[in-house]
Amino acid sequence: MAVKKLAHRLREHDWFAACVEVLIVIVGILIALQVSNWNQDRQQRQLADEYARRLHGELQSDLRNIASTREFWQKVASYQAAASVHAETGVLADGSAWKTVLAYYQASQLRPFELEDTTFTELRAAGELNLLGDTDLSKGLADYYRQTGNGMVGEILRHNPEYRMQVRGLTPYAVQEYIWAKCWRQRSGADQELIDCPSPISEKDAAAILVAYGANPTLLQNLRFWRAQMHVSVLIVADVEKQARELDARVQALRPPAEKKATATNSSK
Repeated sequence: MAVKKLAHRLREHDWFAACVEVLIVIVGILIALQVSNWNQDRQQRQLADEYARRLHGELQSDLRNIASTREFWQKVASYQAAASVHAETGVLADGSAWKTVLAYYQASQLRPFELEDTTFTELRAAGELNLLGDTDLSKGLADYYRQTGNGMVGEILRHNPEYRMQVRGLTPYAVQEYIWAKCWRQRSGADQELIDCPSPISEKDAAAILVAYGANPTLLQNLRFWRAQMHVSVLIVADVEKQARELDARVQALRPPAEKKATATNSSK
């Protein structure tokens, strides 16, 4: 309709009216472009906030996972220490052959450690890291999630100690069945509980198992290596926790105040 009216003005040599018609068309186009840009910006902000919300949730999940992992690893480390003392000095854990056997066995327990990187992986695959509006944050997230990847840190945290195979090969299977039934419990997900349980065998039989452990020429060597790897792993996870807290604070800063307040309220419930 506007084009027909403009053509009519031109045929009538009504230059003023034609100019008005042109201006109306131009203004209409500019307004439409502005509305389109505003709508696109709004959608981008909403998408960025959604990604920030999800990143926050996953970083919070990581922090809970880190706390559970550290608690479990420290428990395993205490069993490693008791087994090491016996292997090096002959001193029994709490003066009990059975508790010493249990220490050797529980020292082999594993808890896998992984970071929840679903949202970051999606952002990177879609080429939308720029939505975060912070290149340093994007790099920080990439460095953070790389720690459970194929690098040196990831290799350290992927536990598969030789000691685990050795001590389980030396422990009578009936004793192992008892330990899994009475001395270990799966809680939820990767969470496990190691339990101080009564002995299913005599002290004499437990002492015989300890003799078999001591007769293995490489068990102590592998226990020492496993113990050192666990120590380094705990140090690494402490640094990972620090990174997670710093990144989460920066991710939260990207979000509208109302959204952050709502998240904090829900988290406190």
